[in-house]
Amino acid sequence: MFTPKELTRYSRNIFLDEIGRVGQELLKKARVGIIGTGGLGSPVLLYLAASGVGNITLIDSDVVELTNLQRQILFNTKDLKKSKSKTAHLRLSELNPEINIVSHETRLCRTNIQELLSGHDIILEGSDNFETKFLVNDFCFFQKIPLIVAGILRFDGQVLGILPETGFCYRCIFPEIPSSGLIPSCAEAGVLGSVAGVIGSLQATECLKFLIGAKETIMGKLLQVDLRQIEFRKLLIKKNPNCKLCGENRTIMDLSIHPEFDVNC
Repeated sequence: MFTPKELTRYSRNIFLDEIGRVGQELLKKARVGIIGTGGLGSPVLLYLAASGVGNITLIDSDVVELTNLQRQILFNTKDLKKSKSKTAHLRLSELNPEINIVSHETRLCRTNIQELLSGHDIILEGSDNFETKFLVNDFCFFQKIPLIVAGILRFDGQVLGILPETGFCYRCIFPEIPSSGLIPSCAEAGVLGSVAGVIGSLQATECLKFLIGAKETIMGKLLQVDLRQIEFRKLLIKKNPNCKLCGENRTIMDLSIHPEFDVNC
């Protein structure tokens, strides 16, 4: 049931034939986990909270730095050196006091991921390191939790929708964690701040569409975005039969064989 204030707040959603009151109720009941509150997590969290996703879990161990403010729109100058997770929690509660927000000021790792993310309807991964992306991918595969992974660099971004029971996984595209220094980070190569906004907004939109049961979503596909050339490319990805996690002769049976997942835990 919705209060009169909620009906007013979400009226622009409810007016949409694709959502309506039934879809808005699905959003209110949903549980979404978000890893990272930075360049991608900021627009994701703002739009999910504003749209009425009823239960949001956010995870981030960092504090706000001056370099973050070029793209991490949840924060402002007075937040420097403050906890990102606590500050994000406060901002989202101010934006929409009607929803339930749980924040964790910790680094996600093998020993805590079960406790922090089990039971969610979908997980959105927007961290800036491959160890976390691989860990979340593997966890979602074993828990059968849908996953949307996003990444950005320079003028480029990508959004990947993964349904563990029916399609490919992150390891089908990236079999192993890249060696240190092989792929530059945003800190090394830069990123246009608004690119984070575009990709994070796409990630949030696909999450909302999935939660309301939309027929056409990013699930099973990879969206590549080149904003220097204004090009969007959508690829249908097939499961890799040789994937160590989801392939025909998989060798990864649980999370225990990955010591790299315990780094800084």
